[in-house]
Amino acid sequence: MPGQKRHKALTTGDRARDRRTRRIGTIEDVKDVNGHQELALSYDEQPRDAYLTTPAQNGAQLPRELLERE
Repeated sequence: MPGQKRHKALTTGDRARDRRTRRIGTIEDVKDVNGHQELALSYDEQPRDAYLTTPAQNGAQLPRELLERE
C-alpha cells in the first residue's frame, strides 16, 4: 500500500483553489494565527453572484486546510 505524499507548503505567489467555492487565485499573504497558517487568496475572476459583499468578491482569508494547490 503506497504512503501519502507530503505536499509542499503554499507560499506567496503560488496558485491555489478554494475548496469551498472552487475559485482559483493567487496567494498574496501568509500569516501565522494561533499556530495555524492563514493564507490570503486573491481571486482571478469576479463571481457571478451579485449579492456577495465586496471582500468576498475579491478574495478570502482561509486556513491551509481549505486550499489546494492549482
